This record gives sequence, C-alpha cells and structure tokens, in this order.
Amino acid sequence: MSRTRTHFTQAQVRRAVKAAESAGLHVKRVTIDPGGSITLDVGDESPIAVDSPDSAHAASWDDM
Repeated sequence: MSRTRTHFTQAQVRRAVKAAESAGLHVKRVTIDPGGSITLDVGDESPIAVDSPDSAHAASWDDM
C-alpha cells in the first residue's frame, strides 16, 4: 500500500498556529480535513469551572 500525498505542509500548520498566537489566541487543537483545509480550535487557555474559587462568578455561601 502506498502512502498518499498530503495536501498540507508542516510549515503551513506552523504558520497558522503562529498567526493565531500572535493575535493573542490560544490554540487548543488543530484539525486538518482530507482536502488539506487547516482549522484551528481556539479559546481560553484554561477554562475556570463555575465552582472554582478562582472564578470571578464563584461565591461561597460563607462569604455572603
């Protein structure tokens, strides 16, 4: 079985990630479809749970 030719290069992926990070985005995942389209999943670096004491929206009943 022969290997199929890829429709993207590592340099293209690296450029896309670098551009997103330069824009201040945190890249969580890179997805490449069979046609070679590169999709970046971006978002907060580490989402804070609602019940986390570090969350601005979290409140302890003891503090009220």
